Amino acid sequence: MSGALPEADDDTGVSDAVAPDRPTFELRARIVETVVLVASVIVLRVLGVLLLVVSSDGPGATGALVLPLVAMVFDLNLLVWGALTVAVQFGLRSMRRPGRWAMIVLAAPVAVLVAATVRSLPGLSSFGFGAVLGNGIAWLDAGILTVVVALGVAFTAAYLSRERRRTARIAGGLLAMGGLLTLVLAWQTFETYFSLWGSPVVVTQAQEDRYLVTATLTLVAYVGAIVFAAVSRRRGLIITSCIVGCLGLLITVAAAVPADRFFSEQAPPADAPRGPTCMGEGDPNCIGG
Repeated sequence: MSGALPEADDDTGVSDAVAPDRPTFELRARIVETVVLVASVIVLRVLGVLLLVVSSDGPGATGALVLPLVAMVFDLNLLVWGALTVAVQFGLRSMRRPGRWAMIVLAAPVAVLVAATVRSLPGLSSFGFGAVLGNGIAWLDAGILTVVVALGVAFTAAYLSRERRRTARIAGGLLAMGGLLTLVLAWQTFETYFSLWGSPVVVTQAQEDRYLVTATLTLVAYVGAIVFAAVSRRRGLIITSCIVGCLGLLITVAAAVPADRFFSEQAPPADAPRGPTCMGEGDPNCIGG
């Protein structure tokens, strides 16, 4: 039996047997992680806008999207979120990846709140900070950006996996695409049934066909994500794909066009027997005889 002591850690002076379990900060790996995460969010935003325009105005409308896409990439909401993401990634060096990524997702609504406050600075003294908190458009932007960031995190986690990387990347990409198509589906339903001043809504055949195409692509993306996640044998990716897929299925059914596609009420048959008819005073079928 050797009497030599375990080799001590150079930084802490603690032996390997009792050294604290801390993640090692590697600059190159953190840079790659940050670039993939930010790039995936930007790509998802661009794809979302393209899908919305194509589904609403047709493929020919994409030619006039160059300037709007550039403006979206340099949108203040995304720029503030990017700055917060860099601060989390390189400021919290000792925090583990799940904690950092949770903070990055939570940074999305914070970024929108900061951006909305900056935009409202000229009238902030007159209306107060409550006007910023009561801005419905800002809260809608915050919700959309949060979902997109969460999808980007899911894709980044699958893309940077070390085991069976190709299948995990495909599963992450399909999962992100399924979530993006779910947002597009919800927007299409809102666009179909939104009306001003209570005017009646008439669902066209083109809108019904659009729903069928988008819903089919959404379900195919989720099923593919679950299959490739199972092939990759990554438990976390399998659980995430199943949960997000089930939520996407519920939203797909709830956002149906027409609204009674899956739960239509059957009208009574025309030849259904009717109750007795009152023929006049003295008829026993009349109320009161």
